[in-house]
Amino acid sequence: MSARRFLIIVFCLLILGAATHWVVDWVRPRPLPTSGGVFSPVRFEISGPHFLQGDARWASDLLAETPETLGDAGCAVASAAMVLGGYGIPLDPGRLNSFLRGVPGGYTPEGWIYWEKAAEIAPDLTTALLPHYEDLPSFFLIDWNLMRGNPLIVRVRYPSGVTHFVVVCGKDGSEYLVRDPGEGGERGLTRLSDFPAPVEALRFYRKPGVEREF
Repeated sequence: MSARRFLIIVFCLLILGAATHWVVDWVRPRPLPTSGGVFSPVRFEISGPHFLQGDARWASDLLAETPETLGDAGCAVASAAMVLGGYGIPLDPGRLNSFLRGVPGGYTPEGWIYWEKAAEIAPDLTTALLPHYEDLPSFFLIDWNLMRGNPLIVRVRYPSGVTHFVVVCGKDGSEYLVRDPGEGGERGLTRLSDFPAPVEALRFYRKPGVEREF
């Protein structure tokens, strides 16, 4: 074998190895950096409502049966309302909170939302929306859903260490675009990389009209 042919084979093997490593890293569920995945050459945004947990219309509503309010700790409820509202379900965080407080198993005793129960607010769509995904994130799951027009909910942290939920609804290059229900959302659409890494957890529903999302 000539030296030139040998070098070509080695080069091809290196390229194949790098591609394999990237694919494995893309699909592997794990805590993620706040940017990455498939590069999007164009900026895009999935349409949908943007709710702030501190909106005066519901900020003082008690979260579940806890002494906390939606304004204090309602980011998960507001995020679920944004995603479900994007499917055409007429609701807001106040209405979703009232619904979850009124159904068995809507919240844990600590006031944490049961995501599958939130989907029951729309009986005609519940079967289409469930089962939902609630586990570790992967770039594949985030990118694949965004490509199919399905927004997702991720758990991140503020620099103070407090956990927070936001809605991933688009991409610009390697940057994920989010609707933040917290104070940062007052600026409109922001970037997931505004939060310190990692992305700790992922939740999403099946988009109505699509037989299977995952």
